[in-house]
Amino acid sequence: MRRRCGALMVLMLLASMPVVGAAGGRAAPDCASAALSDVSGAVAVDAGSCLDINLGVHAPGTVLAFDLLVADDAVDVLIFDEAGKAPYDLGQSYRSAMTTPVSTESMLGQQVFHWKVPASINAKSWSLVMDNLAHDGDQGQGDQGGARAQISVQVSVLQDGSLTTVHDLFAVLANTSTWLTEDAGLVLDAGTSIQVEAWALDGSADLAFLTDGQRNAWESGTQHAPGAGTALLDVSTSSTLTWTVPPSLDGVPMHLMLDGGDAIAGGAPSADLRTTVRLTLDPPMNPVVQDDGNGSTTLLQPLLLDASTTPDRLNRLVDWLWDLDADTDEDNDGDATNDGSWAPSKSTSATWNQPGSYTVTVHVRDVDGRTAMAQHQVSVTDVVAPTAKISSLGAEQPVEDGYRLDPEAVLRLSCAPSSDDHRVDVCAWAIDGASGGQNTTIVASWSDSGEHIVRLTVTDPSGNTDVLERRVVVVDRTAPRLSATSVSALPASVVEGVPTVVRVNVDDPVDAAETLRVHWDTNPLSDSDGNGVPDDDADLLGEEVQLSFDSTGERAVVITVFDPAGNTDRTVWNLDVEAAPSTSTSGGFIAVGVGLVVVAAAVVVLRLRRIAPVEQDAAPAPTAEESAEQAKAAEMASIYGSAQPQGSTVQPVMAPTYSAPAPPVALDEMAQSLLVGGDTEGAGSMTGFEALVDKVAEEPVAVFKPVQETNVSPAQDETDVPDAPAGSTASSGGRLELPAGLVDMLEEQTDGPQ
Repeated sequence: MRRRCGALMVLMLLASMPVVGAAGGRAAPDCASAALSDVSGAVAVDAGSCLDINLGVHAPGTVLAFDLLVADDAVDVLIFDEAGKAPYDLGQSYRSAMTTPVSTESMLGQQVFHWKVPASINAKSWSLVMDNLAHDGDQGQGDQGGARAQISVQVSVLQDGSLTTVHDLFAVLANTSTWLTEDAGLVLDAGTSIQVEAWALDGSADLAFLTDGQRNAWESGTQHAPGAGTALLDVSTSSTLTWTVPPSLDGVPMHLMLDGGDAIAGGAPSADLRTTVRLTLDPPMNPVVQDDGNGSTTLLQPLLLDASTTPDRLNRLVDWLWDLDADTDEDNDGDATNDGSWAPSKSTSATWNQPGSYTVTVHVRDVDGRTAMAQHQVSVTDVVAPTAKISSLGAEQPVEDGYRLDPEAVLRLSCAPSSDDHRVDVCAWAIDGASGGQNTTIVASWSDSGEHIVRLTVTDPSGNTDVLERRVVVVDRTAPRLSATSVSALPASVVEGVPTVVRVNVDDPVDAAETLRVHWDTNPLSDSDGNGVPDDDADLLGEEVQLSFDSTGERAVVITVFDPAGNTDRTVWNLDVEAAPSTSTSGGFIAVGVGLVVVAAAVVVLRLRRIAPVEQDAAPAPTAEESAEQAKAAEMASIYGSAQPQGSTVQPVMAPTYSAPAPPVALDEMAQSLLVGGDTEGAGSMTGFEALVDKVAEEPVAVFKPVQETNVSPAQDETDVPDAPAGSTASSGGRLELPAGLVDMLEEQTDGPQ
């Protein structure tokens, strides 16, 4: 029973295996078809049959990896494209159409190799034929059938990177060689890693790298002695070589040779061979960063960062990323060195707005997506001084070169408008040379008028400074004051020639009393200090002064108080200067004489009443200069009142009703006898007086008319104005009037002495 079950299982297994029957004739083989998936395990190919395995459509350059196993009997392993397979299917000669060197006739055992789809215009459909028959077109070569063969086929597509420059199955006849790289060779950067892999299919192979010079020597028949690590020798199975290009071969063209002869020292003996060779390059990805400032720049000054000198002889690098500060993770991805964007540019222009040392990171990416990075140090310095500026925040009034401030008002200045290419670190203030602290603002005030200098020094973190000065003028706009009480207490009159002490009191809401100046201008019509203001002269100085006048009359004194800022207050003190009283005997005689003259004048008046009055000729018209002086005198009189300037020869009439006193009367001998040396009670005296009266009555008498606001010169006193008795009074009508009692006494016609 067990034998029957075992036999049944063998029959079932054989039934499950594809069986290719013998062809009915040798003219046109009838191959069974199979997919790759159908032959991944053991498949039987009977003698006299063939199996067509579809490899699919592949583009040129595609690398297929084959792992074939043939057991029991040899078969022909033939690879065709769609066009090349047609002669085989028609029973025609096909050996020239089969693809070499990948096709193998009479294969038995295992083969592992890589095959690169040959170059063509379009992708093609490929077939693998396992031939176990005597084909009419095989020209009697290869397997001619025989027994059933067991086969296993595994084919896969390999994905080579762009750095795999050689990958194919190569065949070399005995005593020949072939160059696997292009005629120009490989021009590589020092540090490039080279990997050579070889899988021997037939024979033993030698693989070696030669320079241009070594190649020329080889082709001239010279035996080659490979340098250490530059060759794979006597490869009969599989072998790998990894070699790094030394600096001495940087940029030197290199050629890879496959040799089937024996001219390489230490190599394999001469033989036909087939070998799969794969050459993979691994160029260094070591970005090199340079800049146009030797690693240094200043704030906001562009610095060109350039990585174009990065080794890339194979032109593999395609993208670059620049991170300008390895200490700041701008995108918050946990990596502070990759902030930025990929771009094809190998250079960038960078600026920094803060001084310091910066680590620049450059990333590079090649065509296969591999990346590498390098870092570069840059020192950024601040050499630009800040710009100091001051803004006003307080009660100050900006002017062209500073500020104007009232006493006790608050000065508040700020350095906030100051600027710098980095930042303003310190604002240091000073007032009149004294430190004002290091703050954004400064506050100050002054109680007294004066000028002050505010100095601002701004400094940036790198120590660069700028200085700005502003003038602050404290101006007192509050005027001082003259005490009204002390002014009203000034005397209304003083005595001629007698020194008089007077005082006024002054004060100021702002300034101290000791800083105030008081000027007494005793002649306000004269600008003695030449400042253009005639009534502010310091003829006397101080709150309390002693003054005296050497002539009588009305006077005006202008009192002015000044504070340090030039503010003023003033008043006009009008006073009368009276004549000093007489105390001597001669003074009494003079008084008696004056009384007699008055009596004589009375007699003259009585006589004139009986005689028609004779009018005086009109006074001559004043000149233009005299009129201007009269107008100025009238203006000053309206301001200060009537006054008689000391030492002046001009007697201004300060009021319309005021007349200048008449000059002394010139008496004849008879009148003079009445004043001196005569007997005042004798008959002779009266006789003389009556004779004087008669004489005066017989002569024409000029009648005085008052002249208003007219200046009379001394010359006019002597020529134009008739003599009049001293002490007479001019009436409003122009006549001389005496007291009524005196008139009655003169009219009594008494014979006794008067």
